[in-house]
Amino acid sequence: MGKRYDVTSVGSTMLRLSVPYGKRVEYTRHFDVSIGGTESNSMIALANMGFKTAWASRLRDNPVGRRIENEIVSYRVDTSHIIWTDSERNELYFLEFGGLPRRIEATYDRNASAFAKISLEELNLDALFDTRIFHFTGIFSALSDNNLEVSQKLMKAAKKAGVKTSFDVNYRSKLWSFEEACKGLTPIMEQADLLFMTREDADNIFDLEGDPSEVVREAYKKFQPEVIVMSLGGDGGIAYDGKKEYRSQGYEVECVDRVGAGDCSNAGFMIGYLEGSIQKGLELGSAMAAIKMTIAGDLFLSSRKEVEAIMTDRDGREVGR
Repeated sequence: MGKRYDVTSVGSTMLRLSVPYGKRVEYTRHFDVSIGGTESNSMIALANMGFKTAWASRLRDNPVGRRIENEIVSYRVDTSHIIWTDSERNELYFLEFGGLPRRIEATYDRNASAFAKISLEELNLDALFDTRIFHFTGIFSALSDNNLEVSQKLMKAAKKAGVKTSFDVNYRSKLWSFEEACKGLTPIMEQADLLFMTREDADNIFDLEGDPSEVVREAYKKFQPEVIVMSLGGDGGIAYDGKKEYRSQGYEVECVDRVGAGDCSNAGFMIGYLEGSIQKGLELGSAMAAIKMTIAGDLFLSSRKEVEAIMTDRDGREVGR
């Protein structure tokens, strides 16, 4: 009997308020309103590639919370497992795009949120574990002491239920220190089937140094997942399954908005994995991340047809005709 979903997830999603390029948050008169959250970003990317996904969270039942849900469900992601509450608050973040030498700057407003008080007992685990892959990230764990405890229990519950698990370290320095992340995430990472991290995460949090091939093998040895996947930014990605190393190339990109690219890379890898090919997953992830960076906002607004066209036509032609 088949599973109800291909991939499910639990996570925090914020209302995103971004300023026009070249403007500053404290001086702008206009904000572009959208949403952003690493887990929901990945579920939307998967849904736009034709997969059945569900996303759960804990949201305040007010116009902001409903605005967040409305956008997610508009991309055919099942949001029926959201926990609604009349207390706490929903999360926001402000995004400012900086040309060199300034960088993109995110200002979070997420303290004492509804999601920071989520409990395992509130979640519909029977539905969320009726899936081929259950995915979540280190941002879940970083938002409160309660969330860290719940995320550790959630991974144990998923493993007990026999569900394939996917976990992305997704370190955020504005949420916790390297030392806190290492201590809190290690028990989760040791149980993940699919484990995602960046080269910077491996170095800064887990003291894994060297060339990418050495780092990915050391990380595999340390955490023992089924597959470990490491993003190399513009140089593509690398994966290792204990027997074979896999690589994908990066793309030359005219970047519009890089936020959310890593979430697309994860989604692409999960697609390849579900279809039986680690190599294909890496290549899909690189292509999806590249497309995302050409689109404003956190979300992957593309299709499988466009992704596959990009993958098969890398000659740099500017006009599709």
